[in-house]
Amino acid sequence: MNRAVALFLLLAYAISWSFSEIGFRLLHLNVALVGVAFMFGPALAAVITTKFVLRRPITSLGPWWRPNRWLAVAVIAPMLFTFAWMAISPLLPGLSLSLDTAGLINNVLTSVPAEQQPLVRKELEKVGDMLVPMLLLQMTLLAAGVGMTLNAIAAFGEELGWRGFMHQHLGAWGFWSRAAFVGLFWGLWHLPLTLRGHNYPNHPEVGVAMMIVFCLLLSPLMEWIRARSGCVVGPTWLHGTLNALGGAGLLVAGSDLLRGPAGLAGMIVLALFNLGLWWSARRGVTRLQ
Repeated sequence: MNRAVALFLLLAYAISWSFSEIGFRLLHLNVALVGVAFMFGPALAAVITTKFVLRRPITSLGPWWRPNRWLAVAVIAPMLFTFAWMAISPLLPGLSLSLDTAGLINNVLTSVPAEQQPLVRKELEKVGDMLVPMLLLQMTLLAAGVGMTLNAIAAFGEELGWRGFMHQHLGAWGFWSRAAFVGLFWGLWHLPLTLRGHNYPNHPEVGVAMMIVFCLLLSPLMEWIRARSGCVVGPTWLHGTLNALGGAGLLVAGSDLLRGPAGLAGMIVLALFNLGLWWSARRGVTRLQ
C-alpha cells in the first residue's frame, strides 16, 4: 500500500466519521440523514489527496462517463440480485415472504422504536391494500430512475473514492486482491452507521462484522462493473440502484442478520456470483482487469 492510498484511507475515515459524530451527537439527526453526508467522505478524501498532495487534476480520478452497454448492466444487476435473494429467503430458517399488507406493516414495525410504532402503523394502514403494490412498483419502475439520479448523487460520494481513486492507485494489483482490499476497508468504514442500526437495527454489534463480509462479497461486482464500464458512473449507478431497492427487505419477515441484501440471503447470492465470475475467468470466458 503506497502513501497516497494510506492518506486517502485516513482522510476518508476521518471525514466520514467526523460527519457522523457531528450529525448524531450535536445535531441529533437520524441515521438516514447522517448517512447522506457520511457518503461524501471518500469523495472529499479523493479530491484532497489528488489535488493537494499528488498535485494532479481532479479529472485524473475519472473517466467519469463513458456511454456503453455496461451502464445498463449496472442498473439491471441490482434488480436481478434483489429478486434472487428474495427468492432464496424462504429457504433460510426463520425467513418468510410477506406479500400482504398486514405482514408488510409488521415487518416495518420491527425496525421502528416502540414509542413510534402506533403512529407508524396508523400511517401505513391509511395506504391500505396499495402498500405492497406501491413497494413492488418502487422496486421495478422507480428503482432505476432514482438509482441513476437522486441516489446516484450520494453514491458518487463513495464511488469517486472506492472505485475512482482506489481503482486507479491499485490498478497494478490483481482483480481479486484489489476487490478484497477495497471491500475490507469499505466495510469497516461503515462502522459508525452500523453501530447505530444501519442495515442491522436489532444486531448493531454483530452487524459490524456482517457489513464487512457483505462489502467483501459485493466488492468484486463493483470492481467488475467499474472495469467493464470504464468509468465511475458504472459503479455509481449500480450502488444507487441497489440502495433504491433496499425497501424490498420489508417484504421478508425474520432476523435482520438473515434477510435483505446485506443479510445472509444477499451474501449467499453474492458468493454464488463471485464463484461464477471466478470460474468464468478461469475458463477464459470473462476477462478480469
